[in-house]
Amino acid sequence: MKTITAAAAALTVLAMALPAGAQTTRPQAQAATLTVNGTGTLERAPDRAFLTVTIVTNDEVAGRATSANNTAYNALIAKLAALGVSGAAVKTTAYNVSFNQRPPQPNPQFPQRYGYVVSRSVTVTTDRTDQVGALIDAATAAGVTDVGSVSFGLRDARGAYRAALAAAIGDADAQAHALADAAHVRLIRIAAISAGGSLPVPRPVAYQRMAAAAPSAPVPTEVPPSDLTVTASVGVTYEIAP
Repeated sequence: MKTITAAAAALTVLAMALPAGAQTTRPQAQAATLTVNGTGTLERAPDRAFLTVTIVTNDEVAGRATSANNTAYNALIAKLAALGVSGAAVKTTAYNVSFNQRPPQPNPQFPQRYGYVVSRSVTVTTDRTDQVGALIDAATAAGVTDVGSVSFGLRDARGAYRAALAAAIGDADAQAHALADAAHVRLIRIAAISAGGSLPVPRPVAYQRMAAAAPSAPVPTEVPPSDLTVTASVGVTYEIAP
């Protein structure tokens, strides 16, 4: 009699279990890959500015407190309109009325407003970055309580980000070719790309109102902008071959 080995028996059972026409196949080897990270950084001059100011008024009578706040706000609107800034460029971003009861013995070290306190925050947007100082002077002349912040940004932030992404792809491609040449392999195709980074955000800046040389000759406020840095990053995976 012929002897059937265990391996042959296993192959016979496997063949019987497969449906008609089915064939066994070997798993394909996974392609070799090379992954690089590219960075693109651009400098852009800002072409938009944002100014935030706050008007705070208080009075023991609510109507007088709100009326005083409205008066200062109307004066601000008039000053800004004289500079060509109006409409959607001037927005009230917060408005609050609260009552702050006066204590029997107020602490002089912590001055506060008592009675009905009205607070209004206004954001002013301009595409003239050289106009920020004049806007600050107009706001203070109108009676605003606080100039909260000044920041500069880009009108087409997404366009700047796309340009940074293109630069990042170029950086990744240069790295990949340098590595492939050094390792004596060929780049076959791009297998995957992932993007990172973020859109440029308005950059806040500090400003200082210079003291006047004489009371009759006030020095205008100047807030020169600085360039904005736009950064994007990409991860690129290439298939490679010997």
